This record gives sequence, C-alpha cells and structure tokens, in this order.
Amino acid sequence: MATTMELTVFENLAQSFTNIIPNALGALLLLIFGWLVGRVIHGVLLKVLRKLRIDSYMKLEHGFRISEIFSTVTKWIIYLVFIQSALEVLGIVSLSAYFQQVTSLLGGLVGGVVVLLIAYLLAKYLQKEVKGSKTEYSGLMSQLIFFFVMVIAVSIAFEVASIPNDLINVIIVIMVGSVGLGFAIALGLGLKGSVARIAKKYEKKI
Repeated sequence: MATTMELTVFENLAQSFTNIIPNALGALLLLIFGWLVGRVIHGVLLKVLRKLRIDSYMKLEHGFRISEIFSTVTKWIIYLVFIQSALEVLGIVSLSAYFQQVTSLLGGLVGGVVVLLIAYLLAKYLQKEVKGSKTEYSGLMSQLIFFFVMVIAVSIAFEVASIPNDLINVIIVIMVGSVGLGFAIALGLGLKGSVARIAKKYEKKI
C-alpha cells in the first residue's frame, strides 16, 4: 500500500516536472530574446538621439545625458514586457499582472517625456525665430510663446502619462486670461499717447 502511494506521488511529481519543462524553456527563450531586442533598440536609439544632438539642446547637471537616460529607460521597458510574457508562460498570473502595471506606468511616463522633449525643441525654435525678427516687443513675445507652448505641452504630457490634469487645465485658462488682460492693458497704455495726439489733431480742425 505504501509502495503504491509512493509510486503515485513520484508519478505526479514526474508529470508536473514534465509539464513545467516546456513552459520554463519557453520563458527562458522569451527572456533571452527580450534581452537581445532591448540591447539592439537601446543602441540604435542612443545613436539616433546623439545624431540629432538632443543632449546639446537639453543639458542636465552632474553629467547626465538625455539620450542615455531615455534609451536606458526604453530598454528596461522592453525587458519588463518580456519578463511579463515569461511570467504568463510560467502561469504566475499575479506577478505578471504586477509587471504589466509597472510597464504601463513607465510607458506612459516615457510618452509624456517625449511630448515634453518635442515641445521644448519646438518652443526654442519659435522663441529664436520671433526674437530674431527684431520687431517691437519681439523679446517679450518670444518669451510668451515659449511659455505657452511648454504649458500646453505639460497638459498633454500629463494626459499621455495618465495623470489627472484638470488642475493644469484650470491653471492654463487662468494664465491665458491673465496674460491676455495684461497685454491689453500694456497695449492700451502704449497707445495712450498716440490716441491723445490724434484727438488733439482733430480738435484743432474743428
């Protein structure tokens, strides 16, 4: 009786081990493939960003480079995606769900950073063009354009990163209204002398 029970236990263990081996091999292959894909994309992305001279546009302290940070984060997102897939193959559902949440969070943050990076480059370009026009108030207008582009970009980046941006939108409306009112007042004060001169001219004719 004991011998039969022992044989049954060993048979069950052997069957379980036999079922695990294909899944373990599949998970291992996924991890190896993910590692290769992550390394390749990291290298390609780093070269592209350096060729675009991203680091010269946005300089960070302590020797950090935007190109290295962005490419490294992208690489680890790819790693996490393949780790999640490997856990699903192994049947570890709870841990797989956790990695999926982490991957979604990092993906949203990277998307938000991309939006901010593109917006910053666009804002700097517009600021340079407007300031280079050498027209009246060109310096002030260039600063306002840069400011507005970045504020709108922050709102879009929050949405991409799935961060509630209701407060940001309210702040944008308040700032647009405040700047618009300030500009109108400044314009009115600036034209005050001209309006007075025109009025006196017509008064003399009358």
